[in-house]
Amino acid sequence: MTFRHKVLLLCTLCIFYLFFLTLSQLQANKSDLFSEENDNLVNFEPPQSWQLDPESEITPDPLTTPSTLLPSASPALPIIDPDEKYITFFTHSGFQNQLIQVENGILLAWYLNRTLILPKALLGEPFGWSPFDKLHLEHMIRDRSTSTNCDEYTIEIQQWNISCPNRERYALLPFDEIFDLSWAKQNVKIILRDQSDLNWLETQFGIQRGGEESRPSGSYVDGDILFFKGETRYDWRIFDTPRKAHRLGKYAASLDIYQLRERSEKLIHFSSLFGTGKLPIRRPEHYEFLRTLQRSITYRHPAVLQLAEELVRRLGGAGNFMGLHIRSGDGWFVKALPENINSTVSQINRVVAPTDQWPLTSKVTAGFALSLEQCLELAKTNNITLIYMATDARAPRSTPAFDPLWANNPCTFTIDDLMGPDDEAWMALDKEKHELSGKSMRKFLVPLVDATVASRGWLFIGSKGSTFSGYIHRLHDVFWSNQKMQTIESNDG
Repeated sequence: MTFRHKVLLLCTLCIFYLFFLTLSQLQANKSDLFSEENDNLVNFEPPQSWQLDPESEITPDPLTTPSTLLPSASPALPIIDPDEKYITFFTHSGFQNQLIQVENGILLAWYLNRTLILPKALLGEPFGWSPFDKLHLEHMIRDRSTSTNCDEYTIEIQQWNISCPNRERYALLPFDEIFDLSWAKQNVKIILRDQSDLNWLETQFGIQRGGEESRPSGSYVDGDILFFKGETRYDWRIFDTPRKAHRLGKYAASLDIYQLRERSEKLIHFSSLFGTGKLPIRRPEHYEFLRTLQRSITYRHPAVLQLAEELVRRLGGAGNFMGLHIRSGDGWFVKALPENINSTVSQINRVVAPTDQWPLTSKVTAGFALSLEQCLELAKTNNITLIYMATDARAPRSTPAFDPLWANNPCTFTIDDLMGPDDEAWMALDKEKHELSGKSMRKFLVPLVDATVASRGWLFIGSKGSTFSGYIHRLHDVFWSNQKMQTIESNDG
């Protein structure tokens, strides 16, 4: 045998060796990924009993960043893609809590490289958390296609002991009509959930059920759908790293994104994604994504921004006043209102010396109220602090709990102080019509205007424990950070 033939034979043997070695490794990896241990989401039990095998050790490949440039626009009638996978959930509670759930949904969809089917935003009268089937019903009876008296859901309404909602007390809008989701859509494909029934999902996306008997709670597969039906609002806590044991806090059970990534079902349907602690983050790149996402979600509704800018102009422009938010309308905040007011006054006094205001205090308490024009003139010479207060209080001027604020800060104004009921500026909101009743959307959009104006103050002070105050803080930070950047860029130019 020649030297050349010996070399060819040796090379051939090496190639066969490498081929079989690689094949065995691939088979081992495939076994790890699809073993019963890591695929144990097929046979589901309620969250309290569903746990990972404590003796197992999940060692996934290093986390790769999900695809970051998916289509930014969602078609009204999406073409069915047999390979596309989705995730969805039901919103509930107040408007700001709904936004937290939406942010969780976008983050989870990004983790899993799934298309987010996003419910509409509910403005006005809310409904709280409920088990999956009741939450589902609450959404369906508010769908545009449902009759005014909810006749098609009479049996279900009686079963859950709820009422058909008054359409004049709520309004539904797509989240991306209210908020700027452009950055989110660069990273996650988002489709509007136009109807809440499961048949709509089948018609639009080919997501079929398999005839499995519906369960009130727990986790199970029905055809193309993997359901997670929590027994409490704090059901599954979803982690971004795999561990044998997680700190659950008030949550009932844990999941991690590696387990969810392995799922082949076309749709993962959660009952709720409620809570700021729902998706704890340990990886810095995930935190950066969430931080950027949250800072990108600001109001974009044209009518809201138009009226807000007019009110800011009447107050002398952005930075000419201080912004406040006093929540008082419901829950714990009703009883805490006097304490909240006193805390706000104390915070103002730490920033603005009370002695700058006291010569005017006696006039105000004696019945000599200051007009906006007077306050604007005094503010020009730094003789008084001009304040804009966003609040859900129906009549703060006649509510005794607000008296310490008026006495200490007489140049404090609300939206009703700046605009009479027949002010032409209201047209910005009045031209927006309710989808079902055809009436003005004013009462549903005023809180958004309130928040926007308060965020334009040189300082913002909110109500302790209010998620709405937390969001206004975010708007304030984003607005003034952008102003600073624009100033720097103009100076460099």
